[in-house]
Amino acid sequence: MVFCAYCGKSFTRKEHLERHIPSHTNVKPHRCSACQLSFARRDLLQRHHSTYHEARDPMEPLPGGVPTVAGRTPIACLNCAQAKTGCDKRVPCARCADKNLECQARFARRSSKAAMRAAQATAAMNNNNHNHSHSHSHSHVSLPPQPSPTPAATVNPAFMDIDQGTPKPDPPIKASMSPDSSNNTMTIDPRIQQHESPAKKNSPANSQMSSDDFPSPHPRVEGLDEFLQLGNDFIPQEPNYQDMMLWPEYPLDLDMYANSMPLAQADVPMPTFTELSDISSNSEHMSSSRGSIHTRSTSIMSTGEFESAIKSVDMTLNTPTDTMIPEFEVVIAAEAAWPLARCNPPIFSGTCPRTAIVHLECLEQKSRHEGTWNALEQHLEQVDWDAADLASVIPMTSRTRDKMLAITQTFLHKALEIHRGGLNSQAKSFASPRLLSFLVLPPSKILEYFLRSYVRNLSFFYSLVSAGCVDPNDMLQNNQAAALLVLLMIAQGASAVPTAEARALSAGLIETCRISLFDIIEKDIEMCADPTALRCALLFTLLGAWSGDKWLMDIAMGQRGMYLSMLKHAGMFEAQSSMIPSFNSSTNAELQWRSWLHRESQNRLVYNFVMVDQELSLFHDTAPMLSTSELCAPLPGPELLWMSANADQWVAAVNSIYGCTANVNPQLLTTPSLTPSLYDLFQDLLNDNLSRRQGSLTPHQLRLLLHPLQSCLYHITQMLSCFPDVMSARRLGNGTAIKNSFESRLNEIQGLLQKWYELTISYYKLNPNCSTTKTNLVLYHLISLNAVTNFPEIERLARREEFDGSYWELSLRHKRCIYQREEAIFHCGQVFRLLRSMPRDRRPNWWGAGVYRATLILWTDSVSRLDPNFQKRDESGSPVAIDQVTPEDPAVIAYLWNGEGVPILTHHRDGTSASLEKPVDVLAYAVKTLEDGVSSRLSDGIRRKLIALGSNWQADGLTSAASVPASTTSLC
Repeated sequence: MVFCAYCGKSFTRKEHLERHIPSHTNVKPHRCSACQLSFARRDLLQRHHSTYHEARDPMEPLPGGVPTVAGRTPIACLNCAQAKTGCDKRVPCARCADKNLECQARFARRSSKAAMRAAQATAAMNNNNHNHSHSHSHSHVSLPPQPSPTPAATVNPAFMDIDQGTPKPDPPIKASMSPDSSNNTMTIDPRIQQHESPAKKNSPANSQMSSDDFPSPHPRVEGLDEFLQLGNDFIPQEPNYQDMMLWPEYPLDLDMYANSMPLAQADVPMPTFTELSDISSNSEHMSSSRGSIHTRSTSIMSTGEFESAIKSVDMTLNTPTDTMIPEFEVVIAAEAAWPLARCNPPIFSGTCPRTAIVHLECLEQKSRHEGTWNALEQHLEQVDWDAADLASVIPMTSRTRDKMLAITQTFLHKALEIHRGGLNSQAKSFASPRLLSFLVLPPSKILEYFLRSYVRNLSFFYSLVSAGCVDPNDMLQNNQAAALLVLLMIAQGASAVPTAEARALSAGLIETCRISLFDIIEKDIEMCADPTALRCALLFTLLGAWSGDKWLMDIAMGQRGMYLSMLKHAGMFEAQSSMIPSFNSSTNAELQWRSWLHRESQNRLVYNFVMVDQELSLFHDTAPMLSTSELCAPLPGPELLWMSANADQWVAAVNSIYGCTANVNPQLLTTPSLTPSLYDLFQDLLNDNLSRRQGSLTPHQLRLLLHPLQSCLYHITQMLSCFPDVMSARRLGNGTAIKNSFESRLNEIQGLLQKWYELTISYYKLNPNCSTTKTNLVLYHLISLNAVTNFPEIERLARREEFDGSYWELSLRHKRCIYQREEAIFHCGQVFRLLRSMPRDRRPNWWGAGVYRATLILWTDSVSRLDPNFQKRDESGSPVAIDQVTPEDPAVIAYLWNGEGVPILTHHRDGTSASLEKPVDVLAYAVKTLEDGVSSRLSDGIRRKLIALGSNWQADGLTSAASVPASTTSLC
């Protein structure tokens, strides 16, 4: 029994509940393309078509854009209807084929007259043209008796679009599919022939860019072009309706009626509908975005010609060739629509090219060839595998690999069907085996390395792998959500490998798993509270947000709120009973361990989402979505307990940490001092009571404390930004007092940040190689930068929004962008220092975005100092390498407090210095810093954005000296 969440009505089946839900949501996804009416249910749309848009032929799709299932009739055949038996509605049906009966199509009552008239008109035209065409054998389908002595097979353009004007050479396919066509003439229905025009061969109207602008960096598939564009040469002499309707490679033209919306035929191997993407009653196609329609601008398979060689990205910067990865130009063009790093004139979703289908088809192409992953194997052979640093992974069995291959292929085909218009689902059960794409995943050794890399790359979060061991064999035995989790783990591990093959695998799997994850949750609403599905949601949010793909970044940011709501409604934020077990003689250690493991995994999942919420809000300049007061779940316990492999080890670890808990008052075990929540921890920070926890605070707990501090700082700075720079006499009144109040609150938050910094430094001195602590310090400096700068205003200046080009305006904008120059320069230098001190392969996913923010602040200061009237401080003394010295260095302290010294940047490669007086040096320094790190789509895109920033400002005579000269670094 299932219940409606809106009205409480009960249903015995989930299908009935799904059909009932739209009555509350007022969502009507089924639209009639003939009259534009929308319906909540598909059967209502079909009834509407039967009543107002009568069908002409039972084998033709309905004129409103709702086609019958390929190879089937809308109702039972005549023989089955007379016998009152079940009919599978195929052509011919199974019953007629078994009994060797002539399977005759039957018309529905409401459309019988129109269908009879259409059949008679077709027969008459066939009779007139019979003397001019050669004979064809009878079809398996026989319509009702018609006055034609020799009925000819009529190919209906509703299912096939025959290009008679362009001769094609015979492709190397089976002889049965390419007979001699010299005397073969097709009879085209005159009712539809008049609507065909060459204009329909163009790209659809929603294509924003042509495929010529974005060539594929991957080699072409030989023979595919000729097979996709079929002419009369390839029609067999004995036409079979079933084969014609099941071949997915036939291009279709569905714009047959005068009252239908105009449809330009997309150059794709599968047909597309303008409004309707759901073909069956299944809900899988409702999860696809309307903007994911397959067009020439986004397909590497649908263009008429392929690039014969890989075309690398045009970056004339002197970049080492081993760090450059070829990239799709359509992906590069979409970078202007990123939700972050908006330093250049942006484009928006309506004009942004679509990239999802590119990633899917790239994965599909690469997975067809055994040799695709050879380069990946060679790269990983050169990687220094530190067994002590990587998690243990149980080797995959052959059965597990085969199952993973089948699951991946199913998910990929579903994603391709959705992005290509959804019509592949009609024939997925009957498609020719020759036309199916059988995937080839990387070898098991590489997949196991990706799983180890997943654990390594997410060490900045709470580990969700119990006992530090990943067992894909056990995970794939569970439900679809577990299979999705394994694929997302592989995608996360592959995203950290700087090769084109790993990048293609990661991007393709992310988009594939995104569609399947949404589909699983949509079909089973109970999965909203499933920990495995929520783990998949966490991984997708991380992968999508830092993928460097505009659409994945947008979706990850948009669905973040949905996933956080799912956690909240599942009760995972609520306070719980004590996480410290008490043992007695009747205690079952195994059951207690399993129960603790379940609750601990949920708590770790919750606070990992809190960290992700803090990261995304910081780099997107938005407020965190979670409030501190609702985070009452206990913080995760010690890693020693989590890494216990069995109940005995866990009991021993509990006794070693908490002492013997037998015969202990349970109230003593539930005190906040032993099992605090983030809400309790933040209260201790406000009340200056964290000193009692100083020895027990972990790097992850310190990082969680940044979430409420950042939230408070964001809201205060938002309020201060509403006050003008200069208060006029008319605006004095109450405004000045309110502004002073918020400024005092800002100082209090900065004081709390300083307390946090002291706690972190005390831990860092004891563990100087802790990557998590270094990551926390980078976040601290980025948050502190928000207190002394206005980063959205800095990006607006970089984009030249409301900028007239005068020196006076430049000086005024500098005051609105940077409030405290020395402190801002100090924090930027520390961001560079900490990121460069971390190993290249151990940096967080967003490290490129951190470099971008620090760079743009320093660049804004240097550009503003080009004004000859700028009030420059007399900087004298020895240079201070702000990206080399620690905050405790006397030179830094003297610069911050007394203004002594000249801040400079130091190149990591050769040790040369870069002046902060020249914007050219700042941009060149940042580009080289990004080149020194591990290449990813995000870091490569940010590097291109900084190059474009220099080119945009070089075009203006005001800042000709502020841009990077082409002779040195080619930033133009």
